[in-house]
Amino acid sequence: MRLVLVLVLALGVEARAEDPRLRLNHDPVASLHMRPAKAHKVAATAPTTPSAPLPAPALATPEATPPPQPTDEPAQVRDLRQPVSARVNLGYVVDGAQLVNQSSTAPADQFTKIRAYGFGEGYLSTHGVAFDSLSSYFAGRFILANQATVYDPASMANKPAPQPVATWFERDLFEPRSAWAEVKDFVGSPAYEPLRIRAGEQYVYGPWVLHFYGANVAWEGKLVHATAYAGSQVPDYTIDPSLPQSRAAIAGGSVRFDLRDLATPIPITVGAQSVTLAQGLNAESSRHNQVEVDWRPRRDFTLIGQARTLAGKFVNEHLQLRIRWHEVTNLVIDVTHDASTDWMWDPTVLEPDPVAAKRYLDLGPVLPQLLASARAGTLIAENIDVYARGAVAADLASDQTRDTYTPSYVEGGGALEVRVRRTIAIGASVLSRQTQRDDQVSAEIIDIPNQPDPIPVNASSQMGERGFTEIGTTARMSLGARKFSFLLEVYGRRTRYSLDYCALQAGASDCRSALDTGVKSLGYRGGGRAQIDAWIGNRLRLFASYELSSSLEFTPNITGYKSLRLMMEGVY
Repeated sequence: MRLVLVLVLALGVEARAEDPRLRLNHDPVASLHMRPAKAHKVAATAPTTPSAPLPAPALATPEATPPPQPTDEPAQVRDLRQPVSARVNLGYVVDGAQLVNQSSTAPADQFTKIRAYGFGEGYLSTHGVAFDSLSSYFAGRFILANQATVYDPASMANKPAPQPVATWFERDLFEPRSAWAEVKDFVGSPAYEPLRIRAGEQYVYGPWVLHFYGANVAWEGKLVHATAYAGSQVPDYTIDPSLPQSRAAIAGGSVRFDLRDLATPIPITVGAQSVTLAQGLNAESSRHNQVEVDWRPRRDFTLIGQARTLAGKFVNEHLQLRIRWHEVTNLVIDVTHDASTDWMWDPTVLEPDPVAAKRYLDLGPVLPQLLASARAGTLIAENIDVYARGAVAADLASDQTRDTYTPSYVEGGGALEVRVRRTIAIGASVLSRQTQRDDQVSAEIIDIPNQPDPIPVNASSQMGERGFTEIGTTARMSLGARKFSFLLEVYGRRTRYSLDYCALQAGASDCRSALDTGVKSLGYRGGGRAQIDAWIGNRLRLFASYELSSSLEFTPNITGYKSLRLMMEGVY
C-alpha cells in the first residue's frame, strides 16, 4: 500500500514539473450553450491552499479554421465581397369586392368588382468590375395591370372602368428607379480616400427625399461629412404623358460636423442642409434649409432637434428624445410643429395645381398643427414584450380655416406579446383616439318640402370621426430568421362619426348628450390577415398574404373587401 502511494505522489510531482499543454487541437462545439448559473446551497468545506496561477492558453493561429456558426443564427444570404449582386421580386395581387344586390346606387357595370395586377422589381449592383474604384447600381419596377373597360356613350368608345379601391395602377408601364455609377478612392492617395462621386438617376436625403438626374459629390471624413449635388427632378407622380411633367432643376448640399471625433471628444453632431428648386412645369421656385443638432452625452441618451425653413421662414420644427434603460427598456418622445406656410406634399408643390387630385390625395390646404407623442417598450421575464403609446394633437388653425383633416385629438394604446414557446408568440393590442369636432348645433330640425336638409360643407371641421377604438390579437410562429414564419391577425374597430344634426335638448351641454335624431353615426368593422413568409435555401423567398374585412356600415351595397398577395424573391 505504501509503495502504491509513493508511486502516485512521484507521478504527480513529475507531471506538475512539466509545462501544461493548453493549446486547442480542435474547434469548440458552437451549438452547445451554458445554462444560466443558479444559486445553490454549498456545504462548508475546509479551505484549500490556492495553487500557482496557470499560464494563459495559447490563441489559435490566423490560419486555423473559424468555429462553425450556431445553428440558430441566420444563414448569410450572399458574400459582400462578391463583385456582382442582384435581387428580383415578382408578385401578383388580386383585390375584390362584392355587391349585395344590383339595385344599389352604383350599378355593377360602372365599376370593376375585381382588380388584378402583376408587379415586379429588381436591382443589380456591381463593385470593382472593370475598375477597382468603380461601383454601379440599377433598380426598376414594372406593372402589368388587368384593366377592365366599359362603353362610354358620350365618346362612343370603351374607357377604363373605375377600380373598387383608388389606385395609380392605371396602365402597364416600366419605371426605372435608379441607374448610377460611382467612383471612390480613385486618386490613390489616403488623403482623398473619403471622396466619392456619383452620377446618374439617384436619390439624395436632404430636407426631403429627392429623386433626380444629376451628379452628387460627397466627402465622408471622420470629422466632416459634406455633399454637393445638382440635376433635374424626376417626375415620380405625373407618369401619364398627357399630364404636365415636373422637370424642375435641383441644386443643394449638406455639411455635418461630428465633434465626437475630435482629440477631446464632444458628444454633439451639428449639421445643415439646403436645396433649391428652380421654376418648372408644375413646380414652384423655392429654397429649403434645414439645421440639426444631435446630442448624445451617454450611450443610452439621445436628444435630436431639427428645424426647416422655407423662403426664410421656419415652417417645421421637430424635437426627439430617446432613452434606454437596462438594455431592454426604451422610451421615445417626439414633438413636431407644422406651420401653415409649409409645402403641401413635398418641395415641388407649394400651391394647388390642376392635377393635384391625379398625383395625391386632396387633403385641403396646409394648416398649423402641434403634435406630441410618446412610446415606450420593455421586456419582462425574457418572454413578455410590452409596448405603450400616447399622442396629443392640437389644431392651431383659426375657426374660419379649420377643416376635417387636422383636428385636435387625444390617442392612447398599447400592445402585449407573450412567447409561450421558443417559436410561438401570442399578442394583443388596443388603440383609441378621441377627436374634437365642431358640431353643427340646431335647436330643432326643420323639414322643408322639396328642399334638401342642410348638411356640413365638404371637408368641413364638422365632418369626420369623433373617435374610434380598435382591438386586435395576433398569433405568430417563427422557426428562425430567413427560415419560416406564419402570422395570423384579427381586429375589430368601433367608430363614432360626427352627427349630421345636433339638436340640443333641455339640460344638454354639448352634442355628446344631444337628442337622438335617428341618423346613424356609429359603425363597426372587423377583419383579419394571414401571412406566410418562407425561405427555400439562402436565395429564394416565398411570401403570401390574404386579407379580408367585414361589410362597411356606411356602404351597405358592398359586402366587404378581400385581397390576395403572392410574391417571390430571388437573391444572388
